[in-house]
Amino acid sequence: MGTAATRTEWTFELSGGRLALDFVNTQGGMRGVSPKEHLHAYADLVAFARQAGALDDRRARALMAEARRRPADADAALRDALAVREALYRIFLARTRGGAPAADDVARISSAVGRALAHRRLDPRDAGFALGWDEPGDALDAPLWPVMASAAEVLTSGADLARVRVCGLYDSDECSWLFVDETRSGTRRWCSMKDCGNKAKARRHYRRTRGGEDG
Repeated sequence: MGTAATRTEWTFELSGGRLALDFVNTQGGMRGVSPKEHLHAYADLVAFARQAGALDDRRARALMAEARRRPADADAALRDALAVREALYRIFLARTRGGAPAADDVARISSAVGRALAHRRLDPRDAGFALGWDEPGDALDAPLWPVMASAAEVLTSGADLARVRVCGLYDSDECSWLFVDETRSGTRRWCSMKDCGNKAKARRHYRRTRGGEDG
């Protein structure tokens, strides 16, 4: 997997509405059919966390320096992050399809949430406090800490969890991205209008046009 990026940094699309769902969507395409992986190396995991606002630049640089010192551990951290991501995906997908998540997946995410929240701390802010995070130090799983906090918030929020959707192109085996539907009507169908939404719109137009020609 490697820790050094040998290509231009991928720009992640953050359209899931919650950090945990954006993390799940770091694999594009259709899982099991035509997946498009965007976390190829530990550097990609750090890049996602930085772009999503889960890590600041200073912490991202510190983690990359640690990864260069411990490349095997960084690769292991990436493998664990991918396993957590897929378990999280299956849990959310099960909810969107009206099913129950697998016990093994719930156990994995519960464990990951526990490890992450152990790094929560109080930071003094003006006249009060804010919740922050420990310094990463040598903890190569630090990019996952805010992700797992977000996952816990969504999974334990009845309102958010009820509005988690899978892209409308899931049933045609084209997209498995997840998102929180925050429209007032609760009728959002596409993970992204500029991609899947436009694709579906173009297909409807084509069918109408063909129907008119045939008629």
